[in-house]
Amino acid sequence: MYQKHQMKYPLSGKLYCEKHKCYYVRRIRHYKNKKDVIFWYCSSFHKTGKKDCVLACLKEEDLYEALFSAFKGYEIYKEEICKELLFLYQECLNEEDGFEEKVLLMNELKSLEMKKDKLIDLALDGAISKENLEHRKLIIEKQIEGIRTKLEELEDKKSTAEKSKINYKVLKEHILKQLVITKENLENYIEELLDKIIVVE
Repeated sequence: MYQKHQMKYPLSGKLYCEKHKCYYVRRIRHYKNKKDVIFWYCSSFHKTGKKDCVLACLKEEDLYEALFSAFKGYEIYKEEICKELLFLYQECLNEEDGFEEKVLLMNELKSLEMKKDKLIDLALDGAISKENLEHRKLIIEKQIEGIRTKLEELEDKKSTAEKSKINYKVLKEHILKQLVITKENLENYIEELLDKIIVVE
């Protein structure tokens, strides 16, 4: 007899019958003298019993073998994929460290220092009064102090982030290990990477 299952499986909602515009359903066939076998049926065929599509019934074991071979073909790109993932990881770290913000603040600080020097030159040339010089100088110094405070805060964040960084070598080894397709992790790849299998005659 066949046993109905309601829980989600790796291939659930992924096998699609092009002819009947419906998905396949999973069923287990129990045998007396041999182990159970899992099949996937075109839901139209399963409801009506009319086997009017060539691939109305698919053995899960055969599907897994075909998918395993297909995924294994991508292992040749694992170094390239790993490199891309490490690059994305580094970009995330740079964002966390406030790298871009730090560059902007440093440029702003440099600009303010130049303005301060220019004010002194103007005062020496008599272009502005001493009172005006002190007033403008005070404003610039407050702005400089604010920027330096922000830079110190970013350095503190960077220091904290450095402590939590994963060693690159260890991370690379872990990624490469995960990119090796095995029978044990095949279902994870099916769930995460496979969107749809369209079954055609």
